[in-house]
This record gives sequence, C-alpha cells and structure tokens, in this order.
Amino acid sequence: MNARQAPFIVAAAAALIGVAIGLALRGIEPAATWLYQAAWYPTIVAMAALIARREGRDPLTANPLHALSLFAWSAVFWFFFELLNWRLDNWYYVNVPPNRPERWIGISLAFATVLPAIFLAARTLESWTVFRTVPARPMRVTALGLRLTALAGIIFLVLPLVWPRYFFPLVWGATTLLAEPALYRRARRWSLIGDLERGELGRILRLLAGGAGIGLLWELYNSIARSRWIYTVPGLDNLKLFEMPLLGFLGFPVFALECWSVFHLLACFGISTPEEPPATPVRLRRKIGTAAAGVAFAVFVLVGMEHFSISSTTPQLIDVPGLPASVAFRLGASGESPFTLAREPASELARETDASMDQALRWIETARLCTLRGVGTDNTRRLMKIGVADVATLARQDSDSLAARLRAAGAGDPPLRWPTPAQTHVWVTAARAALGWTS
Repeated sequence: MNARQAPFIVAAAAALIGVAIGLALRGIEPAATWLYQAAWYPTIVAMAALIARREGRDPLTANPLHALSLFAWSAVFWFFFELLNWRLDNWYYVNVPPNRPERWIGISLAFATVLPAIFLAARTLESWTVFRTVPARPMRVTALGLRLTALAGIIFLVLPLVWPRYFFPLVWGATTLLAEPALYRRARRWSLIGDLERGELGRILRLLAGGAGIGLLWELYNSIARSRWIYTVPGLDNLKLFEMPLLGFLGFPVFALECWSVFHLLACFGISTPEEPPATPVRLRRKIGTAAAGVAFAVFVLVGMEHFSISSTTPQLIDVPGLPASVAFRLGASGESPFTLAREPASELARETDASMDQALRWIETARLCTLRGVGTDNTRRLMKIGVADVATLARQDSDSLAARLRAAGAGDPPLRWPTPAQTHVWVTAARAALGWTS
C-alpha cells in the first residue's frame, strides 16, 4: 500500500464498516453476529492506510512477517487474559455461533485484532506527529528499582487471583511490571523504562492515547454486535458507556503498555517478529516450537472458555422451549428468528401459524426471554424448570436466590458453573429495564 492508494483504501474501509454496522443494527445476519470482526479488520486496514499516507508505505504490507506475528501473538496474548478471567469472572460471552468450530474461529479472529489495533493506533499518532517528541526529566534506573518493579508485577498478578473481588484492577498492570525490567535489560530501545531513562515520553503517551481510542472503539463495536461480551465487574455496574463501566475505560491505556512490552520482550527471545529486525537471526526450530506451544495454549483456553466464559449461543427457532418443530421450520422458512419472533404481534403470529392467541403469546414470551441480554435457549430452559417462564416473572426475582435455585435445580447437569449470581443480576436488571421499572 502506498500514499496514493491510501485515501481510496480509507474510504473503502469506512464504507465496509458503515455497511456492517448498518446491517448489524437491523439484526441482519451474518453481520449481527460477526459485526466485531467485520468492523475491526477494515478499521485496522484504515489505520495502516493513514500511516501509508504519511510515510509512503504501511507497516503491515511492508513487513508481512511482522504482521503475521502481530496477529498470531495477539490472539495468544488475549487468551492469557481469558485464562485469568476464569478466576476474575469480570466478563462473559453471549450469542456466540452455535457451531463450535465456527465459534472458535470467530473468537480467535476477534482476539487477533488486539495487538494490531493498539500498535497501529500508536503508530498512526506518531506518523501524524502527535506526541512525536515529548521531553521530560530523565529517570535514574537502578538494579534495585528493576527488581522492585518485577516484584510489584508479581504482587499485581497474585492479589487479583487470591482476592479477585477487591484487587481485580491490578491485573491490568501486572504484565507491564513483569515484562519491562527484562525488556530493559535485553533491548532498551524498545523498553518503556528505557524511554523514561532517556527522558522521552512520546512513545508512552502515544500508546496511552492510542489504547484509550482503541478501547472506545472496542466497546462501541461490541455494543452493536449481537455476539458480544458482558461485564460483571463488582461494584461498577451502574455507570456504563456501552457495555463498559466508566471506570473500566481507564484500563485500556494501561493495557496498551502491556501489549507493547510483552510483544517486544517475546521478540528478544525470537518468539515474535518486531517491525525492526532483531540484531541476530532466530532459528526456525524455535519459531516452530513456540508457534506450536501457542496453538496448544489457545486450544486449552478455548476448551476452558466453553465452561467458564461462554454463557449462550445464538438462539435458534428449533431450540426455543415449547415451540413445536413444525412451527419453528415454518417460521424459519419465512426468514424469522427468535429475535424477530420476540417482537411479532401475537395476532399476526397466530394467523401465520394457525395457532391460538394463548399459544402465540406463550411462544412470543419465551422468545423474549431467550433473547433478553443473551439469556439463550439453554438458560431459558433452566429458568422455566423453576417456574420463571417470562420476562415479567424474571423481573420479580432476587438475583442471588435465583442463581442458587438454578444451581440446585441443575445439579449434575453440565455446565455446572452457569449461571453465576453476577449473571442472574444482569438478567434481572435487563428484565426490569424491559418492563420500564425504575428500580
């Protein structure tokens, strides 16, 4: 990609993003489920084109090995945080594709955008001379300071795992504190501590600003997508922008620093491929070995996510409890889905399916429950088992006692962990909001 092509590529990427968002807002598949991927890859291309406009070339096509490494290790890096979330329980996923291979591919493609988005955002700011040079008083770096920084990283990682309810925010600074002392010793030109030692804040500020902007886009795209994550952060669920608690946006700039430090520390060991070529070539055997380990780790976490993080798949008409298969096939043939069924007038549904008004109302109420905040068909079946068959009944529940009743009723019926009290709180809150209750 060169400077002359860049404006056309930016325009095309913006058009693709606009079309994807428009289709998703109307609930049209596959854009509704795959909106996050459909919007993020054009966004990444658009940022690369903006860099090419200023520099004459973009960093992805100019260095394909770097681009491949960035996307691949991005997924592995985020899988690490998914692993931590099994203990933190700060978010979960709803309305993911029902087919497992498709689901795993979609998840991996989504996670692969993390590092490219943050790196390109910071690089875009640099190419457009934002925070190009920001001098500051040089910081004195000592061996003791580096050891204390690494110790702080261990503490930041351990405390959230031992007491997640109180220390969960610390996890977002842990890997920076752990990686930076090692990165400083091995490659000061990449180290953020090295930047502080040189009295140059430009790169740090670009990463912080880029991380903040990318975080805002992450949450915007997620809020539009049908397949999304939902946060269950203790004590921070009242004030939100999109799905994210407002205070949670402070984590994105810090996370950008983590991305930079970890990726470049991996480069020091020949595991990742930086934009700048390493001083010594890396043996192919090491790259193959680390790539295999990364794939194995990703598969391990994906298997665990099925139990710990994925709450529901996209509801299908055939799976809606109480809806006869003949009616499901008939509605599906006419382009219906549980989401459209939930909004359909009962009289029209009764006429279309030759059903009574009572039957039509029951089917609509069940579809409303299935599609409420990612409850899904499996959880709807569990709710109906304990007498919660519609949104109004759900709204009258106490979330903690509801979770306990569901767990008791489903003992021995996997997945055992779902739903958690935090999840039932999301459901009850959504049910009350759907009915217009103020409290």
